[in-house]
Amino acid sequence: MKQMVLFVLMLVSAPAHSIPVPDPIPGLQAALQFCLAIEDDSEIPPCVRLESGANWVTKEALPICRNQNFDADRVNCLAGIVNRDIRPEEVDVCESLTFDDEKARCLADIRRPFPYRTRLKVDPRPGLQAASRLCQSFFHDEDKRRCLNEMSAAELFTVEAVGFCADRFSDDEKIQCLGKLRNKFIVREEVLMCDRVFDDGGKLSCLQGVQRKYQLRPGGR
Repeated sequence: MKQMVLFVLMLVSAPAHSIPVPDPIPGLQAALQFCLAIEDDSEIPPCVRLESGANWVTKEALPICRNQNFDADRVNCLAGIVNRDIRPEEVDVCESLTFDDEKARCLADIRRPFPYRTRLKVDPRPGLQAASRLCQSFFHDEDKRRCLNEMSAAELFTVEAVGFCADRFSDDEKIQCLGKLRNKFIVREEVLMCDRVFDDGGKLSCLQGVQRKYQLRPGGR
């Protein structure tokens, strides 16, 4: 998710705070890499939903989750820290406990909510251009028109999502895939993760679970 660093971050909060707004990008990137290491394909979709829908992840807490015995436990641990304002000093206390499962429960017991919503600004043009090239590649005019209908109903495709759809077997599957992945801010690592899910339907369903919030960059339409 290297490109995420380039996007402008917009944080929205209800009350005004005098303290500086923390940067969520390092924690979100760390959570993405955490999920990339999950091997159990049944645990990949829930991990993708968690990391992509997060406003905040305390990166210092992730080693405790990583040290759980099974992928299911690792993902459950991640669920316990997403959108929680967990401080590094609190992680140190949890880390001092004896057993790994106790450490994960210790983190989950910290219920202080992160007070901001994170939205990433994104330029929609590269993805729409990729979708346009895919639509033009179809042989039948009717398929081109169907593809255009999916394009016109979308405000965002990412290049990575279009690339995934372009790899489907039939033109009909490619068009349906575009319809299901429109307005999803999907990054390369999520395509790699979801591609490890067992069947094509599962791969697509996994990507449909991406919940990353975004705002279109001004002038990008």
